[in-house]
Amino acid sequence: MDIKLREIREQRNLSQEETAEKMHISQSAYARFELTKTKIDLDRLEKFASVMGMSIIDVLTYPEHYVNSTTISDTDFGNEAEVTLQIKVKESQKHKILEMVLGGPEI
Repeated sequence: MDIKLREIREQRNLSQEETAEKMHISQSAYARFELTKTKIDLDRLEKFASVMGMSIIDVLTYPEHYVNSTTISDTDFGNEAEVTLQIKVKESQKHKILEMVLGGPEI
């Protein structure tokens, strides 16, 4: 999975130092995430998303935007809304992504 942490951070005009401080980690630890020298775990990803004012789904799919079904008017689809989300991930990451998106164990 290619998470574009640097692009997201730069779009918000934040330095690595500012981002790291808001995430309560060192600048060098944050830099390793951007350089993909260290894999970012779910807790850090959630913190990054929060600092950036984004959902985890929006971070994972950046620069595409996830459409939240609650933002779609009921009149658009009657009483139901349909949202399609496609994320390309490695097989080894599939379980974690499904848990994040669906909020439970893999189906």
